[in-house]
Amino acid sequence: MKALASDFDGTLYFEDGIKENDQQAIVQFQKYHLFGLCTGRPLIGVQHYIKDCIQPDFYIVSSGACILDKECHVLYEQTISKDLLKDIYQQYHQKAEVSIQADFRIYTLVKDSKIPIAQTYVESIDCIGDEHIFGLSINAVHEQQAKQWTHDLNETYKEIIAFQNKEYIDVVKRGCSKGEAVKKLKELLHLDMVYGIGDSYNDIPMLESADCSFTFRDSPQIVQEKATHIVSSISEAIEMIND
Repeated sequence: MKALASDFDGTLYFEDGIKENDQQAIVQFQKYHLFGLCTGRPLIGVQHYIKDCIQPDFYIVSSGACILDKECHVLYEQTISKDLLKDIYQQYHQKAEVSIQADFRIYTLVKDSKIPIAQTYVESIDCIGDEHIFGLSINAVHEQQAKQWTHDLNETYKEIIAFQNKEYIDVVKRGCSKGEAVKKLKELLHLDMVYGIGDSYNDIPMLESADCSFTFRDSPQIVQEKATHIVSSISEAIEMIND
């Protein structure tokens, strides 16, 4: 069986929602194959936006720290400790807004958060459960700042890995990535072929690990270099897969 793993922001979902052509192509594709998400967002960060549009067959969320089936049952997960979370938070919260991905929620310690995604406000990190802390996201505002902080995080903390997603930085347990999750998904679901499609820096591990991969003509040059094919949309990628 074949499966297509798709990034969310800038690949499947745009400011005006999911493109109708992509939605139709995905529904047709799912008659014979599997379609799922592969995103830096946690589960709650995508569910609201896809309801009534598509029903993924699997979810790779939190930059590969968690894999779920179509019923949202956990198939695989990797977490970080609360102590490590606190340490990273202390280093960055005065310079940028930090969101915490835990227990399938997004937590913020900022009352008037500017991040356009449903978040749960808490007064301190101690208010967050410590069993399923998948990672955190840092809004560096500018891509160049995000690039520098990503480098700094990876040099400072050996227990985690940071991925740049344009102006955002996603931090998860070292060993996790969209690419490693695609490999794990192939094993868990006994797939013959896994395709990947994404548009940004944090998609590079997925593009490299997929059996065949796609990105867009307006993606950063380094992302285009890692993809097997350059397309204009998910629907075009699906058309190529079906040929």
